[in-house]
Amino acid sequence: MKLRMERNVTQRVKKAKLHHHTPITKPADSEISVFEKHLERAMNGGKYPRILIIGSSPELRNLTAKMKLRTTVVADDLDVIERMAKLMKRKNENEQWLEGDILSLPLKENTFDVVFGDHVVSNLPPFSKEKFYKRMKEILKREGFAVIRSVIFSKTEKSFEGKISKHFRIVEKEFGEGGVFAGHFPIYFIRPK
Repeated sequence: MKLRMERNVTQRVKKAKLHHHTPITKPADSEISVFEKHLERAMNGGKYPRILIIGSSPELRNLTAKMKLRTTVVADDLDVIERMAKLMKRKNENEQWLEGDILSLPLKENTFDVVFGDHVVSNLPPFSKEKFYKRMKEILKREGFAVIRSVIFSKTEKSFEGKISKHFRIVEKEFGEGGVFAGHFPIYFIRPK
């Protein structure tokens, strides 16, 4: 009886995790190339854009390090940023770290040319998402843009895009190639309205 009860509990926990939580996966090379394409667009004409990375994804940070761009990384915990830095292939001498919640950090309006986020929206509580989009729009320069990768399932896609569309124009929506979850990780290229 005890063994059966433990097995049922384990099965329920596994189902709950599959149903309610999607594990964070690192971006595939094809997904990084989407971010890179948009970053090169921002650098058109020899410009060196100011970048904000929300979260500590080493793959996105490698990209800005490769291009030697001034980058600000924001995460809830400096230890996480530091640990993720150890996974980077390149060190970015132009990278600044900020600890805190993107919603409450005193970032100046119209500061960043580009905002990158990987799984940021899916990690926000539902009641914070609207505030997040508004805040992201405030800190972006008017001609700036954001590239956001998030887990989205067909049931929530219209709701997700509707919330973004209140503050941003969805210019492009792309998917990386390959990988088990490739069809569930759209990468949105968005501009402030």
